[in-house]
Amino acid sequence: MNILVVDDDPISLRVVSALLVEHGHRVVTASNGVAALAVFEQETFQAVVTDWVMPEMDGLELVRRIRDQPLAAYTYVVVLTARGAHEDAIAALEAGADDLLAKPVQRDDLNARLRVAQRIIALQEQLIARNRELLGVNQRMKKALDAAVAVQRSLLPTRLPVVPGMHFAWRADPCDELGGDTLNLFQLDEHHLSFYVLDVSGHGVSSALLAVQVSRLLSPVMSAGSMLKVAAPSPKRYRLVQPLELLRQLTAKFPLQVDAPQFFTMLYGILDLRTHVAVIGSAGHPGPVLMHADGTAEPIRVTSHPIGWFDEHEAEFAEVTVTLAPGDRLVLFSDGVIEAADEEGLTFGTERLGTSLKRRRHEPLTAALTGVIEDLVTWRRGSPQADDISLLAIERDLEPPAAGDVGQGSGTRY
Repeated sequence: MNILVVDDDPISLRVVSALLVEHGHRVVTASNGVAALAVFEQETFQAVVTDWVMPEMDGLELVRRIRDQPLAAYTYVVVLTARGAHEDAIAALEAGADDLLAKPVQRDDLNARLRVAQRIIALQEQLIARNRELLGVNQRMKKALDAAVAVQRSLLPTRLPVVPGMHFAWRADPCDELGGDTLNLFQLDEHHLSFYVLDVSGHGVSSALLAVQVSRLLSPVMSAGSMLKVAAPSPKRYRLVQPLELLRQLTAKFPLQVDAPQFFTMLYGILDLRTHVAVIGSAGHPGPVLMHADGTAEPIRVTSHPIGWFDEHEAEFAEVTVTLAPGDRLVLFSDGVIEAADEEGLTFGTERLGTSLKRRRHEPLTAALTGVIEDLVTWRRGSPQADDISLLAIERDLEPPAAGDVGQGSGTRY
């Protein structure tokens, strides 16, 4: 080991140094604490053997200064003293010394202390090496997690449809880096708009992977991988898959797994832009809230089963039809909204959601959804967010747009 020996007594300094060199150690000497600290700051030492009583800076102050250093590896410190009182030993250990050795120093005693030092330093070096390996693993995992987050966020709406007389907005606020919620809204063709909110059970990587897998099947582009359009012998060469039909197909694709159960709930809807009639299929998901132009909130109740919870022949789904009158807002949400709990466990609930939306009835759609998120934070009163939060809103203008006007989609991405 590389050892720093400190003593103001030249004879004691030579004796201790000779004992250490005899056992194969490299020794550097200093005659007081100030000189020792200057040397210590310039070189790495595995151990320090220092006298207690010295001029300028005593041994305990030297130990304190050593412990204050931002060292990459641990330095074992032995304090030499002629004192033998119990309180002296306590003072040395509290200052940061690892061991106390009586003067005059005996060869066997000193060697025994240094063998302990070698074992401790070896264990510490192993710990440093293991921590370095773990750091590398964590960095690789963080990089993979960041990539997964980027993939998941890429499936959220980037550009909302631009439809005269219509407005759209959304908010997604996961409770972890990777959430089990996802949503989207897009045009299927010139006359139909598609929208959905999806909530996978649990959180983390497995939930996010399932959410991404399902989202990739819900693409408006007609392809082998999409489930929203199928080829048909019609003038358009395709047929839109209706909500209930889609839910049953998803149940067949994601059946009940007894050994590793995982399920998801969702609302999937198709809005006819000519009639403003939306057909919405529900798979175990909370029904939407319809905000009427007069400010009343109408929760739409639906009862159905999640996908992956029952066998495909036993699963039951529901379908509702909603007509958007001028000035109406249709708001879809995940259960993380209504199940947000305060410090006493009381949930936010659908009624409070309706009140929150009503209070912001005249705000722009994006601002209204942001206000709901703020109300949830206030409601929790400092309690952590326990579930992902998703909100998706569709609004029909109160007055039809004038000729030549173009409606604007709006959205917020997080």
